[in-house]
Amino acid sequence: NIRQVRNCHSKCNKWVVFSDLHVMPSTLSTCLKVLDFVHATALRRNAGIMFLGDFWHHRGFVRVDCLNAVLEAMGKWKVPSIMIPGNHDQIDWRG
Repeated sequence: NIRQVRNCHSKCNKWVVFSDLHVMPSTLSTCLKVLDFVHATALRRNAGIMFLGDFWHHRGFVRVDCLNAVLEAMGKWKVPSIMIPGNHDQIDWRG
């Protein structure tokens, strides 16, 4: 529930912030390395992770192989995370 989320995030005094990952098949292996690096950095700094948009490269669709790989990588994260969608993360120009 929202109270659990608020309590989890309110304990973070530091954040590892990144954006514009632009995951697509040709960048997938690099993006997975970035996700692992961001998580390792957050663990080392006792920080949460904040993503500021443009996770996916193509607007309107996500390839299943890319989605599965990203979900597997992020499923290992052990720190509070906030993900804000960017313009590439929306279905169309209306959101």
